[in-house]
Amino acid sequence: MNALSNESSDVVSTEHVKLESGHYGRVVVARIKPNEDLVSALEALCTTYGMQRAVVRGVLGSLVDGRLSYRAADGVRERIVKGPGVEILNVFGEVTAAAMTDSNSPTQLNAALSGTDGAVYAGRLVRGANLAFITIEATLQEWITESA
Repeated sequence: MNALSNESSDVVSTEHVKLESGHYGRVVVARIKPNEDLVSALEALCTTYGMQRAVVRGVLGSLVDGRLSYRAADGVRERIVKGPGVEILNVFGEVTAAAMTDSNSPTQLNAALSGTDGAVYAGRLVRGANLAFITIEATLQEWITESA
């Protein structure tokens, strides 16, 4: 199958590319309280508001400590960004409802963080290891896949 073909389906998939038809839905703006994990809290928001999937539109706040994973030549590594007060510069990715999360479609959020030393670090947020310091404000927008 050609990656650009659309043989009676709204989903085109190759090994590296997946295209799907859909549209944006509701927007949720929420405050994440101290010591709540950022990834888990966003998944819980999707579950609470009945959104199977959502796109991160914005995240503002700080973390107690940050933990990011990244791919290196010798495999996946993790970096701990020491806090407290690690600033969130940017978070992007897609969130899957906590009830829907499985090995096939886990939430994957990438972030840029500023440590207390002023250095900037980037990578994938490690689930359970990025706790809100004071508060975090987050905006999610629902993604609704078109039914065939």
